[in-house]
Amino acid sequence: MNVQTKPTKIYENVKMQDLIIYAIHSITQKREICTYERLVKECFEKFPRVFSFKKYSRWPDSLKFDRPLRTLRQKGLIVGSVRGHFELTRFGQDLAYKTESILLGKEATPAKIRESTGRSLDDKIIENLKQSDTFRRFQENPQSFTISETEFRSLLRCTLETPERVLKQNLEYHKNIAELYGEKDIIRFLSACKKRLYGRSETNG
Repeated sequence: MNVQTKPTKIYENVKMQDLIIYAIHSITQKREICTYERLVKECFEKFPRVFSFKKYSRWPDSLKFDRPLRTLRQKGLIVGSVRGHFELTRFGQDLAYKTESILLGKEATPAKIRESTGRSLDDKIIENLKQSDTFRRFQENPQSFTISETEFRSLLRCTLETPERVLKQNLEYHKNIAELYGEKDIIRFLSACKKRLYGRSETNG
């Protein structure tokens, strides 16, 4: 499916953030890893009038991605970083299909992506937390539980170079998913992790 077959005015009327979401979806549907560079390329190829320099329309303007990507992470629509790669959350997947319906003029439902990809990213997040040695250690003795920052970052799929604000965003997203799934033990576990590292109780969110 090629959105470039549609008149330019259609995608120019779509929010830049929504176009980025659609581009991430398009890349992952091809079974490719959505790195920052790959995302810039995809957006520029599909939506050149939106993502190019104003005076030099033959070239993509990568600065246009900074604020939208931060906003998308804050809204819980994507996870990942410029240094690594990006993935859509279940909420991002839903938006990708809504955007696709606008760009391609077809009817789409959030269920379609779950059918095509199998388990959602959120399912994998919960499963990975449950299977982690850190979570098992917490269950065995919550009172004496400790965790290092390196271990915590790995648990949230972050590197040592990941900014702390992104780390905290990922933590909040993990907690939101645990609440959505009704995983009370996971919520307590993530709260304990943050309390050990930052000295704050997360009992009340």
